This record gives sequence, structure tokens and C-alpha cells, in this order.
Amino acid sequence: MKTWAILLGGLLVWAVHFFGLYAIAEFAPSRMLTVILTVPCLAAEALLLIYALRLDRDEAFTRWRRSVAVGGTGLGLVAVLWQALPPWFSG
Repeated sequence: MKTWAILLGGLLVWAVHFFGLYAIAEFAPSRMLTVILTVPCLAAEALLLIYALRLDRDEAFTRWRRSVAVGGTGLGLVAVLWQALPPWFSG
């Protein structure tokens, strides 16, 4: 179970942010709510990235797990930022 959490952590945060933004846009469109949702998601992505970068690289499996975790978390971090830009900069 821990390996799945490590591998999918960044993508899960991205999914929470994605659905949260759609809920905000549907029910209560507000740029402040977008910021309130985005900042903790970015913090979670950053913490997951730091954790993934500190994983052991002793064996082939741990190197693979680390590389997938770093890639997924990096993708999630960029995606959260990308999704947050339009509400922040729309007039």
C-alpha cells in the first residue's frame, strides 16, 4: 500500500485539485476559493516531491519507484499550477 501511495501521491493531489476547481466553478465561482484550494495542493505536491527525492536508490525497484514518484509528482505540480493560472489572471 505504501508503494502505491508513493507512486500515485502527486497524481492524486492533482485529481483532488482538478475536481475541486470544477466544483468551485460550478457552485461558487470565486478566485479566492481557487487560491484557498490551490495553495494547500501546491504545498502537498512540494512535500511529496521532497519525500520522493529522498527515497533510497539502492536496488533496481527502489530506483524505479523513485523515478516514477518524482515524475508523477512533478507532473502533478505543473498541472496544479497550470489549472490555477486562468482563475488567478482572469479579470
